[in-house]
Amino acid sequence: MLVGVGWTVTADAEEFWRATDPYLRAHRVASTLVLSILDTLRSRGGGVYGAPPELAWWDDGAGPSALVVHTPPYRPVVSAMPVDAAAAWAALRPRPRRVLGPAGTVDHLARAWDATVDVLVAERLHRLAALRPPRAPAPTRPARDADRELLWSWVQEFHDEATPDDPPPPRPALDAAVDQGRIVVAVTGGGPVAYAAVGPTSLATARIGPVYTRPEHRGRGHGATVTAAAARLALARGAEEVLLFTDLANPTSNALYARLGFVGVTDVVDAALVPVARKNV
Repeated sequence: MLVGVGWTVTADAEEFWRATDPYLRAHRVASTLVLSILDTLRSRGGGVYGAPPELAWWDDGAGPSALVVHTPPYRPVVSAMPVDAAAAWAALRPRPRRVLGPAGTVDHLARAWDATVDVLVAERLHRLAALRPPRAPAPTRPARDADRELLWSWVQEFHDEATPDDPPPPRPALDAAVDQGRIVVAVTGGGPVAYAAVGPTSLATARIGPVYTRPEHRGRGHGATVTAAAARLALARGAEEVLLFTDLANPTSNALYARLGFVGVTDVVDAALVPVARKNV
């Protein structure tokens, strides 16, 4: 464990969970990505991502008030934090290539690292206010063992289409979701045509994603159907807050989720941090 300038850093997910529990409970919706990562680390071990994780919290004297979670090779995920916390973190760690978090925090960190921000994706976190199910063009059902290989091909297609700059998706995450009944598929006469996954429930929150429809079946309402089914599943599994992210550059998906009853909560950016070029004087 490393302690310095208000930040405490550990690779122990259980220690991090105990130390940040009050913060996570108070900010459980905005902390959805952190909760998902912690669930993976606590259930599958600290080596699940390959390199040891770096889990940090900022204590300004009144308890934890900001978080950084980094699981290489993935980008660090940061919470909202004040300028002094961002400057202190930048003094402790070298500049990463990318970071994901609130735009204001990303700007604070970029300035502290003498970098500029290149926003790759701007996203909005939504929470379900009241589900308004659509008219379903096809029935849905839980994913079965026989669906695994098809779903795995779809996971890879989604990655190539939506997040090509991210590391390849891990197969064990899909298998765990199927085993735990956290994937729903829309089925026509020819078999599954779309799917939605629900993350594990943590602090009574659960996040939907990915949602994927094969290209030849798009525009028929299957995405809305599996999203609504996934929301019902999350509620049945004990979630009080059902969440999902949307790409702000995709007005179609944002409008779709609004029709289903999701409302925007907060925005985050996935951004590259580009070093400022220095001129010789």
